[in-house]
Amino acid sequence: MEEIKGLNKEAYDWLGNIGKTQWTLAYDGGWRTGILTTNISEAVNGVLKGARRLPIVPIVEITLNRSAQYFLQRATRANRMINANQQWADYAFRLFKARQAEAIQHIVQKFDYNQQSTSVITLSTTGQGSRTYVVKLRQQMCSCGKWELIEFLFTCDSGKSTFRTRAYKKTYQGRFEPVYGEEYWDPVHFELVHNPTKRTH
Repeated sequence: MEEIKGLNKEAYDWLGNIGKTQWTLAYDGGWRTGILTTNISEAVNGVLKGARRLPIVPIVEITLNRSAQYFLQRATRANRMINANQQWADYAFRLFKARQAEAIQHIVQKFDYNQQSTSVITLSTTGQGSRTYVVKLRQQMCSCGKWELIEFLFTCDSGKSTFRTRAYKKTYQGRFEPVYGEEYWDPVHFELVHNPTKRTH
């Protein structure tokens, strides 16, 4: 916020009048409006692929059915992870394992027990030389800056992480109800009239 204030005081004041839960990831309680990824539009496009240029009724049916299956598959996956006592969602778990494999090539020198501070030397496999970083686990900080970029490695102020398994399950707890056949629909008090002259191309 201080950086924003330095760039534009008016923008700083405007954001200050908006609840932080509405526009920041750190204060949204881990929900992000129920979405874990920032590319939600791409996810929706993937779900609805092939539904374009169809009549309106098939579009509605495809949207409902595919969305329901999308949530069902991920809710099932979340239950599988919870039953296996897996704390992190699959994506985060794969990233942890990849980082663990990279760490084999690191040399760690401990400095302070209370602060959990260490010096980490990364050995290059591309001939570019090694680099030395400072890690302070108590402060959840590394001078490489990567930890700050990987949000789910740390919990937010509410003590929750958006990539924990239970947060993943919470995202896909939405309910979809099957639609009854037309014979069960309530009667309507208007008549649909087809008018070819109103058709747009």
